[in-house]
Amino acid sequence: MSPLAVVAVIVARSVRWIWFGVQVAAGLMGLWALVDCLTRDPQHFLAAGKRTKGFWIGVNAAGLAVVIIMGAASMLGLLGVVANAVYLADVRPALDLYKPVRVRSQLRRPGEDPRPGGTGPGWRR
Repeated sequence: MSPLAVVAVIVARSVRWIWFGVQVAAGLMGLWALVDCLTRDPQHFLAAGKRTKGFWIGVNAAGLAVVIIMGAASMLGLLGVVANAVYLADVRPALDLYKPVRVRSQLRRPGEDPRPGGTGPGWRR
């Protein structure tokens, strides 16, 4: 076998594995977008001005289905990837502004020991 044929085989296999990796990454991105959308509160979508939760569930589910069926390399597959990417890049950050904030605070008086097992009087949690 000639060296040129060997190089051609190596390049062909490399391209096949790269495309396989792209397909897997596109599918995982679509799954991430769909699961994230399902776990959000419907009122946050309206508050952020980003359509409705049902709309984005449909867009993400259709995008994921197209990527799985057609592949990320096809024109429709590319549209599915773009649909899921729009949710993750635009809608998700807007919804994060409406997440409940967890505040951990401890009240203490001046001069008290700040450690949790402190000896100062009036240590509150």
